[in-house]
Amino acid sequence: MISVAIPPPSSPDDSSSPPPPPPPSSSILIPGLPNEVSRTILSIVPYAHHARLKSTSKSWKSALSSKSFLNTLLGQNRNNLICIFPQDPSIASPYLFDVNAVAWCPLPPMPCNPHVYGLCNFAAVPFGPHIYIIGGSLFDTRSFPINRPSSSSSTFRFNFRDFSWENRAPMISPRGSFAYAVVPSSGNIVVAGGGSRHTVFAAAGSRIRAVERYDVVEDQWEELDPLPCFRAGCVGFMEREGEEFWVVGGYSASRTVSGVFPVDEYCRDAAVMGLEDGAWREVGDTWGDGENVRAGKIVVGDDSGSPLVFMLDGNEIFRYFRVSGLAINLLL
Repeated sequence: MISVAIPPPSSPDDSSSPPPPPPPSSSILIPGLPNEVSRTILSIVPYAHHARLKSTSKSWKSALSSKSFLNTLLGQNRNNLICIFPQDPSIASPYLFDVNAVAWCPLPPMPCNPHVYGLCNFAAVPFGPHIYIIGGSLFDTRSFPINRPSSSSSTFRFNFRDFSWENRAPMISPRGSFAYAVVPSSGNIVVAGGGSRHTVFAAAGSRIRAVERYDVVEDQWEELDPLPCFRAGCVGFMEREGEEFWVVGGYSASRTVSGVFPVDEYCRDAAVMGLEDGAWREVGDTWGDGENVRAGKIVVGDDSGSPLVFMLDGNEIFRYFRVSGLAINLLL
C-alpha cells in the first residue's frame, strides 16, 4: 500500500480563479494522476530498476533523470547501493547492487583508451550523485618494457542522473594503491601515497610520498605537503569531524630474499595530517608490540560517521581504538 499526501483542495475564495492548465499529454507521467503524485510513486521504485523504466516513455526518462528527482532519492536514503567493479571498468561493465531490493543493475563501461589495459588498484570514491574513478595501475602499450605496469593519473566521473561517464582533470602525480578520503564540508577529495604495483605481480612497484587535494566543483588538483615517508597500499579516513586525515597501513621499503625475491616492509604506524595547517605527524605502532602480529590488510568501516579500523592478520582480526591507541584481537 502506498500512502501519498495530496494537497487539500482550494478554498471557496479561490473558486473564481481559473484552474491551472493541464500539462501537455507528452509530459504526463501516469494518466489520470497529477505528476506530483506520479513522481512520488516513481521515487519508491528501487534505483537499480530505473534504467529499465527510462525506456518506457520520454516523460519517464525526463522525470527519472532530473536533478530534483535524484536529490529526492538521496534525501529519502531509501536506496542503499553498492558499486562493484569486477574487472577493468573500461572493458567490463561495473554493477550496482541495491541492498534493499536485492537487485542488480549494470553500468555503462568507462571511456576506453586503446593504448592501455588491465586497470586495477584505482579508487572508487562516492561523492554526492557521482562516483569518481581516480588513478590506478595499468599496462601501457607505448611504454617499455611492455610488461611493466605504470601508474595512472586519470580521473573519471560517473553521473547517476544521466547514467554517463565524463573525463575530469588528471592528478598531478600518477598513482595506484593509495589512501583517500572525502571532506564533505569543503567539497574536496584528498589522496596520499601510492605507487605502480599491479595485481598481476605480488611485489615490486614504485612508491611515492605525494599528497593532493581535489576540488570537485572547480575540477582542480592542488599539491599538499608530502607524507613523512614513502607509502603505498595504504588506506585513509577522516577523523575529529573532518579535521584530520589519517593514512594507515601499506608498505614503504622493500627487501629481497636471497637477493632475488622482493618482499615488502609493511608499515605498522600511521600518518596524520591536520587539514587546517597541512602539517603531518606520525602515530607510533598502531598494532602493539607483539612479535607475532604482522601488519596485514587494513579495512576501514563506518559507524554513524565514526571510522572503524580493522587489521586482518591471517585468521585473526584486530581493531584499532584511536582514543586509547590500543589494538585488540577480536577473536580472543
